[in-house]
Amino acid sequence: MCFLIIVLLTEINGTCNSKNKILSIASGTSFGRCITYCRRSINITSNPYELIALKEPNFAQTQYPSVQQQYPISSDEWQKLISLIDSKSFQTLNDTIGCPDCADGGAEWIQINWLKKNKQVTFEYGKLIQGFEGLINELRSLRDKYVNNL
Repeated sequence: MCFLIIVLLTEINGTCNSKNKILSIASGTSFGRCITYCRRSINITSNPYELIALKEPNFAQTQYPSVQQQYPISSDEWQKLISLIDSKSFQTLNDTIGCPDCADGGAEWIQINWLKKNKQVTFEYGKLIQGFEGLINELRSLRDKYVNNL
């Protein structure tokens, strides 16, 4: 009987954890009134462990073609990133915080994809979200490192 209860609890716990498993984290910036590379983003996945960096203009321009590059990341880098995320708190955030890209001030966004849910939060460029300062700073650092090398 005890064995059956342990098996059931383990199965229930595994099911709950798999629903909350983070599959990918994306982050980017955009500026509405812009002529060159106006949108810059990264998308980081756990299967495979990789980061895709992208920069693109707001509209088709031959002198500014979209540029994308794929980079491998380690499982340690992935674990460091997801350790900065409180999934429940992130899911309760408003989709828009502040006034992103008002007066061409720019916008930043973070999107997290779980097994059964996606959530994107857009906020003012250069600002922080309380409780997510570490995540935002780490994503900014990764964007600077990888997108600036494109």
